[in-house]
Amino acid sequence: MPRFLRVANIGMLVLFTAWVGFQYNDPDALLWVAVYGAAAIECVLFMLGRFSRALGVAYMLLCLLWAPILAVRVVLDGAFIFDEQGREMMGLLICAGWTFVLYHNAERGPLNGS
Repeated sequence: MPRFLRVANIGMLVLFTAWVGFQYNDPDALLWVAVYGAAAIECVLFMLGRFSRALGVAYMLLCLLWAPILAVRVVLDGAFIFDEQGREMMGLLICAGWTFVLYHNAERGPLNGS
């Protein structure tokens, strides 16, 4: 694994873990702990060489299908990033984007669901 990717993955792991912690006062905290926690777990599995490409695709699709639903609400409210749903939408897009990076760089093989 290239050094840049290793450092970036550790950075994203720290970011996703921090986002899990930020959910303590959110009304739907368990949902977002699961979303960001799954992204953090993907980072750990990638570092261990156990990233599942199949599960990565499933998670990516979940995020990419959910984000437009929030986008409609954000557009209707007109608040974008200043609104909680706007931040949630951006969080989903970041999770999907990083999962794509991991998917693209994961080793293909029987342990990785490919």
